[in-house]
Amino acid sequence: MPTYTLFKTAAALAAGLVLCGCTSNGPGGGISGVSTATGGPPNDGTGPTNITSGGNPVTGNFICTQAATAYGDVTTAVGTGGLVGADLTALLDTLGGNTATTLLNSVINPNNVIDGNLATYATYSLTAGLFSSAIDSVDLDVIMPKGTTVSAGSFAVFGVSFPAGTADIALLNKIEVATYLNNVLQESNTLSQSQISLLGLTAVSSPADAWVGIEATKPYDTAVLSLAPGALSVDVGNAMFAYEFCPGGKLVTP
Repeated sequence: MPTYTLFKTAAALAAGLVLCGCTSNGPGGGISGVSTATGGPPNDGTGPTNITSGGNPVTGNFICTQAATAYGDVTTAVGTGGLVGADLTALLDTLGGNTATTLLNSVINPNNVIDGNLATYATYSLTAGLFSSAIDSVDLDVIMPKGTTVSAGSFAVFGVSFPAGTADIALLNKIEVATYLNNVLQESNTLSQSQISLLGLTAVSSPADAWVGIEATKPYDTAVLSLAPGALSVDVGNAMFAYEFCPGGKLVTP
């Protein structure tokens, strides 16, 4: 079982906040557990999949074979607007205590995407008053240890699920997976409202889930999963679950 430790950001926030405190120390990077009643995509090649490579859709359904634990002391951070590293810290410094706290609390249990267990998940919680010109999305960053990169040919894929009854596409603008190297954007896969609908993520009576992300053509050291609402005043509570982040996997014909 992985252990978790707390770490402080290089630049402390004025309000004394911590950017994030999640690490995954488990060896091997194996995948355990199965999806729960809360949702989560099946890991048997039957789960809906939206993955791009070099900006182009790839065929096949995704199976996660390797967790972030394979890369050692992987960490997570909560942010917005695709900002990572020093750029994110600088934004949080300008937001003020209450706004920064609300943003940082918008992803519950973020370390669950780096624990190697498909039965656990992070929860994106959208709160009225959070979104503004400065905050246009809620992001969950997965950050490799310093000096470590994930090679081209690997994946940056997240399992996602929308809670039953809350996957109202009118509330969603996009979900996006992006990779960065040294804080510079490398690749991204953005799902519009129509693409989300095509994946079947509009279920009302049951959870709706899929694998989304990138087959990397460039190395990266950070992967970001963003959820952006279609309305700044949205207040839906639990809006999306994020299951395991997978740098390793395979595509199979359903």
